[in-house]
Amino acid sequence: MRVSVMGALILINYVMQTSVLPHVAVFGVTPDTALVFIVCYGVLRGDVEGAIFGFSAGFLQDLFSGGPLGMFALYGLLIGYVSGKPFRDFFKDNYFLPFFIVLIAILFQQFMIYISSFLFLGHFNLALYARTIILPTAIYTVSLSIPLYSLLHFINGRVERYESGRRNLFEKK
Repeated sequence: MRVSVMGALILINYVMQTSVLPHVAVFGVTPDTALVFIVCYGVLRGDVEGAIFGFSAGFLQDLFSGGPLGMFALYGLLIGYVSGKPFRDFFKDNYFLPFFIVLIAILFQQFMIYISSFLFLGHFNLALYARTIILPTAIYTVSLSIPLYSLLHFINGRVERYESGRRNLFEKK
């Protein structure tokens, strides 16, 4: 059940990110909802599942972006793993912790994209890139983190209840 839900979330997010979100761009930037999903899934499910989710979402983005294959998959894997690692036993109803983790993750990812995509092309103006792309993308993405975390928290609760009910069917009485 969890694998099918994870796959559906990745596909739905990718379709939304490529078809709907470009029409609601602000200052020419769109939010990176895949990153929000990766962080939230890592926080809710742990480091290993966060890394798998991040790799899968990033690999799908790599396949259809036309850029270097594996770049977003690597970023997603790292962000999913790191966001799930220290938060195994924290209170999952804390909505502000994912907010701050998304902020750090989006700044990390955008800076790595700058290094891997623009710096090697000879574009050395980090201040311009930060002002026109990194900061607007970070603000737009972080503004969606709490609503998307609450949605994923709800979905995760439903999946966990379903799975715990299925496990009870096979226990000896």
